[in-house]
Amino acid sequence: MAPFSKQEFKDAIAKCSSSSTPGPDYISWRHLKSLITNDRCLLKIVQIANVCIDLGFWPSHSKSSNTVVIPKPNKNNYNSPKSFRPIILLNTTGKLIEKAISNRLQFHLSANSFLDSHQFRGIWQQSTTDAGIYLTHLIRAGWLRQCHTSVLAFDIAQFFPFLNHQFLSLCLRKAGLNTNIVHFFNSYHLNHSTSYSWNSFTSPPFNVNVSIGQGSALSPILSALYLAPIIKMFKKRIKNLNKEIPIDILSFVDNGLLISQEKSYSLSNSFLLCSYNIISKLMLASL
Repeated sequence: MAPFSKQEFKDAIAKCSSSSTPGPDYISWRHLKSLITNDRCLLKIVQIANVCIDLGFWPSHSKSSNTVVIPKPNKNNYNSPKSFRPIILLNTTGKLIEKAISNRLQFHLSANSFLDSHQFRGIWQQSTTDAGIYLTHLIRAGWLRQCHTSVLAFDIAQFFPFLNHQFLSLCLRKAGLNTNIVHFFNSYHLNHSTSYSWNSFTSPPFNVNVSIGQGSALSPILSALYLAPIIKMFKKRIKNLNKEIPIDILSFVDNGLLISQEKSYSLSNSFLLCSYNIISKLMLASL
């Protein structure tokens, strides 16, 4: 990977909200935007990012966070953890570096076509709107063939916390990223800690070695990278069955759609069930 430039960091911070809540370092985007107007300060941040990649190392300062627990509105009771929404606040300087790295990964994975064309959300030029347009086209095309379109939606439970680090490293290598990048992400995913905040109470730090932390700019693209070979294996298995099953798949990071178009609903349902069993087994094998 070529060294980062100052312009990449200016571009990465340009769309960040100046009113967002800072993390444990108490540095907001507004403060950081002011700092990088000084060329010397900006250069230091760029140098830190380049050294992190060169050494394959992510500093402990950027691995600490604060998790603010917020009650979800309009709940009958708050006896279940699902009644609360945890908001993860990361150190802002680390978030800026993550944004720059994420942009590089987006460009690299798009340039070498590693991602599947049916992966949406969190990927450049592959928005949820694009998925809606594609699905609408598919339905209308089915009408011309007098086919019904049946859809099975699935959600990957606890997707972010349980991703396999070894499998992710294999995906990074398969995508053509060099050894320094692989070592960087091996360091990036280890030894994270967070403090939990509830009203005026803040807990001591706890270890949270989850696979991909939600709230990070790297989370969407790393998740897409992880899923790309699984989707390709799914399509290959569908194709290699004795009689190829005409199934389409759309992925939205931790959930997706299986799509079947047939004149018979019962036949579509059979195809969807078979396809769901295949994708389930592939997901379980990758964790």
